[in-house]
Amino acid sequence: MALPNPVRAAKRFARRRLLDFCTWLDNASLWIQKRWLRGTLARHRAEANLEIPLASMDEDLLGMYIRWNGHHVEKTVRYEKTSGRGFSKPSLVRDALDEWYRRGYPRRRWIAWAEENLEDYKRWDETGKPQIHSVRTLPLYNPDSPVMEVLKNRVSTRYWQEIPVEDEKIEKVLEASVYAPTCCNRQTWKLYVRKNPRIAAINNVSNKVLRDKAPVAVYITIDNRLYPEVWAPAEDAGIIGLQLSLAATSLGLAGCLMYGAETFNQEEFRKEYNVPPHRFMYLMYLFGYAAERTLTDKRIHADEVAVFV
Repeated sequence: MALPNPVRAAKRFARRRLLDFCTWLDNASLWIQKRWLRGTLARHRAEANLEIPLASMDEDLLGMYIRWNGHHVEKTVRYEKTSGRGFSKPSLVRDALDEWYRRGYPRRRWIAWAEENLEDYKRWDETGKPQIHSVRTLPLYNPDSPVMEVLKNRVSTRYWQEIPVEDEKIEKVLEASVYAPTCCNRQTWKLYVRKNPRIAAINNVSNKVLRDKAPVAVYITIDNRLYPEVWAPAEDAGIIGLQLSLAATSLGLAGCLMYGAETFNQEEFRKEYNVPPHRFMYLMYLFGYAAERTLTDKRIHADEVAVFV
């Protein structure tokens, strides 16, 4: 038997030790971020960009700033009014909208959506009551509906009727989801599906309340063991999440894709649902029969995102 090449063996040994060291550095960095920085590097980057003066923001950043803060206003006014909650965001949106108009930028449909949310906030501030728009004006679809109409009218819903979703419809949503594309055809998803046997009225839209009270909660996990890429697992989770959302829309249902992988207690989740350690929960999809209409005409236009090169 030929003896192993000592140089090659030494390189393998050094490589393994370097990989171990890099793993230790990653873990140490995460510990420092959570323990001392009280947040991730990405969160601190976002916070730094939020602190840029409005007049110094470029058009893209100003638009994101309006839509992000507008989203928080939209969520806030769906709660009962409580002291100290939701009072900072409307003024941020108003100031940013004024800067947008000052520059003479066009009044896009998502600008109109932001203005409507500020009107909702005024009513919420006066009455203290959640501003829930009637579901009667929400388009309803079925499996024969035109694909483009389903794509353009998918909404994020956080209030559901207090009725269960039929098993047949849940199965159809799950069946459609597995036709989602994945990186290198790995198809490593596992969907942990929980039906809520006691559907109750939702009195606020915090993430925990939504997870506990949604008629159906789908936890999207990815087996990371055969991903040499950094971002591919999250991409695969996002694509199947959208597939679930579109399938639900086509069946007259509506839901909310909820990202929370970095703040979600993965170990608690694994213990509760007997999930193996190599699976990571990236995304949740919560759905049921909608009890509200969100302001749907809030999308940016194609000419704002398409850059022909």
